[in-house]
Formats: sequence, structure tokens, C-alpha cells
Amino acid sequence: MITNKMTSLLQLALRYEGLLTDTLKSTFIVDPEQNLWEVIMDYVGTLDELVSQYGLTEAYDLKGGFAKIIINKDRIGDLSNASNVLRLALPRRLAYMDIGLGAVCAANTSEESSAIRATGEGVLLAVIDSGIRYNHPDFITDEGKSRILYLWDQTIGNGPSSVNGGGGTVYTNEQINEALQYQTEAEQLAVVPSQDTIGHGTALAGIAAGNGRGSSNRRNKGMAPACELVIVKIGRIQPRYPRDIEIIEGINFVIEKAKELNRPISILLGVGHNLTAHDGTEPLEIYMTRRYDNWLINFVVGTGNEGDTNLHTSGKLETGQSQTIQIDIESSNLREYGCCIWKRFSDDISVVIQTPMGEQTDVLSLLTPNRAYLFDDIAVLVNYSAPIASVNQQVIYILFQAQGDATLGRGLWTLTLQGTQIIEGGYEVWGSIVLQSEVNDVEFLNPNIEQTLTSPSTADAITSVGAYNSSIRQVAAFSGRGFTADGRVAPDLVAPGVNITAPSVTEQSLYGSITGTSAAAAFVAGAYVLLMEYGIYTLNNLNYYGEELRIYLLRSAQRPTSYGPYPNPSWGYGLMCVDAALANMNKMAD
Repeated sequence: MITNKMTSLLQLALRYEGLLTDTLKSTFIVDPEQNLWEVIMDYVGTLDELVSQYGLTEAYDLKGGFAKIIINKDRIGDLSNASNVLRLALPRRLAYMDIGLGAVCAANTSEESSAIRATGEGVLLAVIDSGIRYNHPDFITDEGKSRILYLWDQTIGNGPSSVNGGGGTVYTNEQINEALQYQTEAEQLAVVPSQDTIGHGTALAGIAAGNGRGSSNRRNKGMAPACELVIVKIGRIQPRYPRDIEIIEGINFVIEKAKELNRPISILLGVGHNLTAHDGTEPLEIYMTRRYDNWLINFVVGTGNEGDTNLHTSGKLETGQSQTIQIDIESSNLREYGCCIWKRFSDDISVVIQTPMGEQTDVLSLLTPNRAYLFDDIAVLVNYSAPIASVNQQVIYILFQAQGDATLGRGLWTLTLQGTQIIEGGYEVWGSIVLQSEVNDVEFLNPNIEQTLTSPSTADAITSVGAYNSSIRQVAAFSGRGFTADGRVAPDLVAPGVNITAPSVTEQSLYGSITGTSAAAAFVAGAYVLLMEYGIYTLNNLNYYGEELRIYLLRSAQRPTSYGPYPNPSWGYGLMCVDAALANMNKMAD
């Protein structure tokens, strides 16, 4: 099936559904008996026309030309032929990326004595992540009231306050305050049963906006201690692997709430995935770009923790030349894995896949766009994509799927690339993120640490943040490196991301430690809250959001000469410095 409307995973799923693992199928099959699938649709025109013409079971407008639809599998092919449908994609799984404010020049910003004071008052912070420990002192005012205005828990049924199309349950500030009146957590959860079982979202919210009430002298205060929060808990299907459709729905929810409240909003995401072109053309990235100018918004995303995981490699082929890519799988319980080879459409490259036992596929090319092979208990599925709107590269998408109770086992897989007819020759290969252990269970044997950013940090309308160790002033080895595949600077800048003290969900302690680029991104998301407050409310300038504020942060970054020249793929434009950005805003207002 050669098409320019369906993504690779959708094409393979339509053709080889029976070979996919139950875990993968659970991310998009809504009703197996009725053959109903959940699909992300990028379209133009009127959604109602598509609903009636193609018999969509359900369709929910997510703004920005995107919709979530429930459709019978057999109608997807017809829908892809509609002239007003631009792209169809299955939901994709992402992974969570895992307070001394002096490291970001904000130690005294919220204090009364500060020359330029900002606390975040009047601005919203949205955290779309694993939820929040809403009864943590850092998210409660001195008067005992919650700072959380809305908490949409997508994982709790379809409550009386569910979101249209997104299900779950929305808890209001009033409901959370009612829960906080009770003394025990069991009593509180009986009123508002939402919990952050992972702790990731709680930590990020605390770094960006905790008021430090749970610590002595508020020493663990976050960036914007007086702002209010809108929280979306994702992970509806698989708690540790939330899907992009859940994030898209969450973004739509928080933007619409910000509009209702007439407040500016800083939106923080702490997730990422790797099987993309790394050029901002994923559905989630396109959606964020389209919503960027809809309101007073700044998006912040960490660059991911794949800098040293050896899941990226690259090369350049010439006509008649062969090159091999070896993937070493050391996990004994991995049941599925994927990788993608991105190349220019002008180049004709074939691939042969060899198993650890020496079995091989045929020579695969665009002439065989969808193929599947069964080697004992392991299925290998391959798709060669045709051109897709707004995508100027071709992907060769490869899925390894263990059958039944089998696993992929241990061993060395080999991809042999052959340059049949080459004009440009360059290619990039990325593998799936694996979170099964502390060591690298899967790695390429000839890795390249550049362009190890994860999506959506390669989107065009976000601030991408790398992590550095503030105690030694070095970029963390795990921090995703740039630039994007289409040459844009990423990360934009770096912030502390190693052993950061943050609110915890454990019963033993109110605080713990978090390491990762998502922690670094939380500092920047909180910084945007402060800059929005100062620019919009103090300087009375409604233009202080989006690119305007991003430029202030980049210009004001600290740039140690030993790590220059700037911008560069590790440090971006340098180390975030909030005080300098505020001072520059104040200077420009004079």
C-alpha cells in the first residue's frame, strides 16, 4: 500500500495486524469486536462532512486542523483518499524523561527585596504529565487552598466532568479544596481520587512552581511560587508510555481553559519518543506549531535523555556501496522494538535485515513498500513510505514483534543498506527508547551522539531544553544533543537537570531527587511564567509571550567561553539566566 496520507505504522497495522503484539495494538484498537480503531486525523474543511461521508463512529475536534476519530478499520483506506484529509496516524507511545535557583539566576526573583520582582501571580502553568500529588504543601497556599485550578485525570473513567472525546474526569479547584479539608489521605482520595503513582509530574510541577511550604524556610521553592496550575494526567492506556493523542487532547484542554480564564499560560511537557524524522513533522509537533499563536502561550520540552544511550547512528552512501548497521539486543524480556531509517526521496536505497541466527529478508525497496517476515517466533515488519505532506524525507520503518509468549531474545541484528542510485546519500537511523533497566538493553554498535533529541523537542514552536550539572558546569552525558535534522538550533538553551530536589510522592519524604532534561525544562517553564507576569502585568505589554519571550531568554543566556562558540548542539545559546532576561525586558521598556 503506497500512500501519501497514512503514516508507516498505520500502513503496517492495516496489513499485518495479526503480527503485532497485544501491547502495541492496545494503543489504537478501541473495540476489537467492532473493529474500531482510534486515529489522529489532520484535515481541512468541515469535520461533520467527513463524519457523514465516511461513517466515522466518533469524531472530536481538537482545533488546529486536528481531530481524534474512532473509525472501522475497513473504512480507513477510503478515508485516506478524501481530498480534505491531509494525514492519518495511529497514536504513538512516548516515554517520560527523567532546587537551587541560584544556578538559573533566580535565587531572589520572588523575594520582596528583589530589584525586579516576579512570582508568577496571574499566570498559569500547565503540566501535562503523570499527574500531581495535589495534597503536597508546595501546591497549597498559606491559607490552605489549592493552587490547582483544574486537574484533568484522563485515567479515571468517564466522570460527570469528563472532557468531550477525552473521557477521564476533571476536578475543579473547589473539589480539590473540599478534599483538602480532610486530615487523612484516604479521606482526601475519596473526594478527589487522582494520584501521581509515578511522581514525574509532581516533581516537574514543583520545580517550575512549588512554593516550598513543605521545606524549612521554603528552601525548596520552585521558580514561580505564586502562579496557579492546570494539570493533565496522561497515561490512559499504559501509565509509563503515554500516547501523543493524549498529549494533543491535553494541550487543547489547557489552552481552552486559559482562554476561559483570560490568562497567559506556560505549557510544560516531560515526554519524548525517538522514531521520528527529528525535523518537527510529527503530528504532535505540527499540532503544537499550529496552536502556538492561538493564545498567550509558551511551550517547553526537554531534549530527552538519549544522548548517551547509543540509539542513533548515521552515514552516507554512494551508488553501489553497502553499509551495515548493527543493533545489539541484550534484554531477555523485550517483546517489541522499532527503528527508522530516514533518507532523502532522491536516493534509492535498499535494505536487507539479518537475524542473530543468520536468517535474512529479501532485498527490500520502494517496490515492496510493505513486507512482513516470520523468523521462528519473531515477526519483522518493514514499510517504505511514500511522500507525505510537509515531509521531505522518506522513512524505512522497521518493527520487531515477538509472537505469543516469546521475546526478541539476545543477539545482534544487522541492517545492510545498499546504495542503488544515490544523489545525496546521507541517512539517519534512530531506535526506540527502552526503559526496562538502568543499563542500555539495546544499542547501535556504531552510534552518533549528535541529533539525539527526542520528539516533540524538535517542534518548531517550542523551547527545547538540555540538561547540565550545575555543580560542575558540564552538560549531562544523557542530555539530548542537536541540531534538528532540518538544521534548526536545538537545544535552545540548558538548565540544571542533575540531582534536582523536587516534591515527591513517597510517603517517607516530601522531597526527593530527579535527574533528566524534563527537570531542566521545568526550570524554563517556570521562568516563562515569571517573564509573562512581568511583561504582561507589570510592563503592560501583551506581546510578551511566544517568540518574543523566547528571544529574551536566548539573548540573556550565560555563555561560558570554554564551551563556545554559540549556539552549539550541546549548550544551545547557553545557560538560562532569569534575572538577566527580566533586566533586559525592563531596559527595553524604558
